[in-house]
Amino acid sequence: MFHLEALPDEILLDLFENYIRLIDTYIAFYPLPNQRINTLIRAARFWIDIPSKDIFHANSFTTFAPQIVSLHLSACCKDLDLSKFVNLRLLHIEKPTQIQLLAIRSSVLPQLQYLSLHPCWYSTSELPNTLGNLAMSCSFEYLRYCVLPNGQIIRFSAQSQFNQKD
Repeated sequence: MFHLEALPDEILLDLFENYIRLIDTYIAFYPLPNQRINTLIRAARFWIDIPSKDIFHANSFTTFAPQIVSLHLSACCKDLDLSKFVNLRLLHIEKPTQIQLLAIRSSVLPQLQYLSLHPCWYSTSELPNTLGNLAMSCSFEYLRYCVLPNGQIIRFSAQSQFNQKD
């Protein structure tokens, strides 16, 4: 008989991070009376892609938000509060809402390295100042690459100097 608890920590962590969907981790494993597995789940970093409303589960995202490092949101996730994702490093949003755009600030997403806002109806002049003026003044310490809704690509060097491509 196979027991999940018999697997080494490294394999369990790899399973949680790479093979088991976040909602399945939440429903099947968290919280378990097994302290070791709970600790491993709490140590995991998650890369999330939400292509449709069908796999969106608000409770799992709220519970594990600080552990999510990559988030790809489709147009179905208009009400997701980005302020809970404090360790987010990669963010891609298709058709971002005004509330989501306002939440994209260095004080809310301090670890952000890559930002992509899928081309949509916003012009650069309609973006919040923190995003519209990103090419001139970047307050994100770690941001290296940004794609704005108008298709403008901004690359930042480690010294926060930028190169633009259209």
